[in-house]
Amino acid sequence: MATSNEGQAPPKRSLVRSSGSSWTETIAGLSCGLLYGFTSPVIGQPFDTVKTKMQADLNYMKMGMVASFRRLYMEEGIRGLYRGIIPPLFGSSIFRAVQFSVYGGAYRALGDDANFGSAVMKEIPYTGGLQYRVLLAGLASSTARTFIETPLELVKVRRQLNQTWKVSELMNGFTVTWLRTVGLMCTFFVLVDSAERHVPWLIDQPVIGPFFKGGVCATLSWWIIWPFESVKSQIQGKTEGPRHILPRIAWCVKNYGIKSLFRGILPGSYRSLIANGASMAVFSACQDLREQLLHPQRHEHK
Repeated sequence: MATSNEGQAPPKRSLVRSSGSSWTETIAGLSCGLLYGFTSPVIGQPFDTVKTKMQADLNYMKMGMVASFRRLYMEEGIRGLYRGIIPPLFGSSIFRAVQFSVYGGAYRALGDDANFGSAVMKEIPYTGGLQYRVLLAGLASSTARTFIETPLELVKVRRQLNQTWKVSELMNGFTVTWLRTVGLMCTFFVLVDSAERHVPWLIDQPVIGPFFKGGVCATLSWWIIWPFESVKSQIQGKTEGPRHILPRIAWCVKNYGIKSLFRGILPGSYRSLIANGASMAVFSACQDLREQLLHPQRHEHK
């Protein structure tokens, strides 16, 4: 992505490959992101269902992760753990394809632009080399993802809570989803960019590198924005209480304590670490295959 630290070669397995133009990065992000998005819910849906129950179902509001898993499995079986998977299975493929496609295309286009390139490629003071274009591309990626994800998340949450939904409700929770996604994805891209510049040797490891980018960086990002994830689930799930962000936060703290804003963080963390780690490994393998097809001469000696 950005220039590596002095004395260190840039990683070969960067999120945005150095050999690509803005269009090739857009297409690569789209195709590899589809695989990432399909892998994530297949692996992580049981954890996500338990997380949603703990956040938005009043019957689970005072239960821990293990007790929630046990109750849900005893009452509904495997089907209950995978309830609501159809929207994220196909929807996740779409919005994750879009998020990586928009980020890769915007990141490359901003750097190549004759008018803005020199400005956006400047390093932000006191950030250890982070460029402005990482945040700008992250903002564009987050916004594009939110428009697609909001209705899909609403359907998924309602299915997980055994609730019905209407077409007129599909964009409910857009604002809180956007705030959550901007915080999540910008933090994720900053962490990945920093890792690629400071520890490129780690990023280039065949399994550990992608797992670190997808699992560790994503999970740290989720921890930072988790209260918005809790509020989003409650607003979209028609949980008792105010429907707007700040009143909902105050209501949660008043009735259930500040810890209620972090409900479901344990299963959510397990889901993020395992599902995003595995998905990024698939994403990276897809990028490697693309590189081999585009530049076969670089791999002839292997």
